[in-house]
Amino acid sequence: MKKLLLYLNFKLQEIMTKKQVEKMIYAGLANLFQSQNNLSLDKFSITVIESLMLLGREEYIKGQKGKQETGNGSYMRDFRSLRTNSLQISIPRSRNGKFK
Repeated sequence: MKKLLLYLNFKLQEIMTKKQVEKMIYAGLANLFQSQNNLSLDKFSITVIESLMLLGREEYIKGQKGKQETGNGSYMRDFRSLRTNSLQISIPRSRNGKFK
C-alpha cells in the first residue's frame, strides 16, 4: 500500500509539473506576441510552429549519432488556419529523409 501511495504521489507531481510547464509556455508565447508589433497572429503562429519543428529535427539528429545524419533544408506546405484558407509553412527534413 505504501508503494502505491508513493507511486500515486509521484504521478500527481508529474501531472502538476506538466500543467505548470503548459502554463509557462502559454504565458511566454502570449508575452512574445504582445511584445512585438510587426507580425500578424498568423505569421507569429507559423514562426512558432516552424521553430518547434526545427527543434524537433535537431533532437532527431542528436539521437542519430554515428549515422552521418544532418539537416537537409526544408519544403513548403500549405497550412490552414481558422483565419486564413492557406498559409505557407516550411517543413524541415533530414538528409536520409526519415525526419520530415
